[in-house]
Amino acid sequence: MLKTSFKGLLLSASILTLLGCTATPSYTNITPQLQLESNRQAFTNQQPWKIDSQDLRIARYVIEISSGDGVATLINEQQSLRLLVEKSLTQAWTDNNLKLDNNSDYQVDIKLVKALAKVSESTLSYDASSQMIVDVALSHQGKHFHKIFRSTKQWDGAFANQVNNITEQLNKQLSLLLKQIVEDQELNSQLQQF
Repeated sequence: MLKTSFKGLLLSASILTLLGCTATPSYTNITPQLQLESNRQAFTNQQPWKIDSQDLRIARYVIEISSGDGVATLINEQQSLRLLVEKSLTQAWTDNNLKLDNNSDYQVDIKLVKALAKVSESTLSYDASSQMIVDVALSHQGKHFHKIFRSTKQWDGAFANQVNNITEQLNKQLSLLLKQIVEDQELNSQLQQF
C-alpha cells in the first residue's frame, strides 16, 4: 500500500513538474544589442538636444500567441520597451558626440508606435510575423522634422521553447531597427544642422 502511494505521489509530482515547464510565461525580456562602429557619425554641432519618448502602442504586449481556439495568450515585456528604445538610441547618439541637455529647446521625441509579434501555433510548430514602428521627431521653435522607421519579419519554428525563440527573433529585429535609425543619413543630417 505504501509503495503504491509513493508511486502515485511521484507520478503526480512528475506531471506537475512537466506542466510547470510547459506553461507559457506572462513576461519576456527584450534586450536589443546595438553594435555600431564608434564615431561612424560624429556630431560636431555644439547645440544640445533634449530626448523624450512616448509609447503609442495600442497593444501593450509584445507577443500574441493563438492556437485556433479563439483565445490568445498575451506576453508582456519585462522592462519598458519604450525606455529600452530611448536608452539605446540616446547611448548611441552620445557615443557619437551628440550633446544632451534636459533644458534644451531642441527636442528629439521618440515614439514607439508598434512592437508586436503575432504567433499562430499548431501541434508541432508555429508561424510568426512581427512588426515594429518607431517615429523619430525633431523640433525647435516651430521647425519640425520626423521620420518613421519600420521593420516587418516573418518566420516559423518548432513548438519547443517557442517564447524563447520568438524573443530572440524580436531582439534581433529591434537591434536592426535601432541600428537603421542611428545610421540614417537624413536623420543624422537634421540632428547635425537643425
